Amino acid sequence: MDDLLQQGITAYKAGKLEEARKHFIAAVKQNPESELAWGWMYQTSNNDKERIYCLKQMLRINPKNEKTNQLLNQHITSVSTPISLPPTQTNSPSTATQKCPYCQEIIRAKAPRCTYCGRNLKAEKILSAKKNAKNKNNLANSIIGIITVIIICGIIYGLSLAVKRGVEAIPTPTRTPEENAWYACTLFIENQLKTSAFDAESYNSNGVLLLENGQYRVDVSYAKLAITYTCILLDHTDGKWELINLAATR
Repeated sequence: MDDLLQQGITAYKAGKLEEARKHFIAAVKQNPESELAWGWMYQTSNNDKERIYCLKQMLRINPKNEKTNQLLNQHITSVSTPISLPPTQTNSPSTATQKCPYCQEIIRAKAPRCTYCGRNLKAEKILSAKKNAKNKNNLANSIIGIITVIIICGIIYGLSLAVKRGVEAIPTPTRTPEENAWYACTLFIENQLKTSAFDAESYNSNGVLLLENGQYRVDVSYAKLAITYTCILLDHTDGKWELINLAATR
């Protein structure tokens, strides 16, 4: 057992959960193939999304671990709660997300540190700002570059005026019931399993089936997680969908 993992276990047993969590994060970064390290990180996780992520990593390393599989299934519940579909999907400032530049996992847009890899995102932003400032200074010192930019901007502006005169606004088509069912399924998955809709495949008409009882079966593949979620939905025809069942297959 490596030192980081042993230090984390010692802190955990002493009731120092935050200190233990830091050791376990460092341990999985150092050895991402350690099932034991992911298991201890699961014990100190502070949200369901992170717990699910740890369990999936454990199953990736050891697919035959029945106890881990049972824990994962406990997080995949089938709560029947009707939701209203908004006309368009938008992100408020509090729910906006971004990809971590280091591990590519989905996190909050304003998070100071990645929940998964623990890297400091503020340092990344400062470094990026310094690079942008250096590029701007180089551009300001190049007279030829400034002249070229001005000429190109003038050409683009002229072309944009010509396009505005010849193009009319095109109305956005409304979604079909199948598309609404697909969209509702991704929302239920995101709300209940804390799985980002960004990881879902694009709408696929072959993944939506209208059943004889008026319900819809929707299969949505999450390639990044190597999981396909199946929703059984009921359309209440008033803009609300009811989740009848939600299951996952690998």
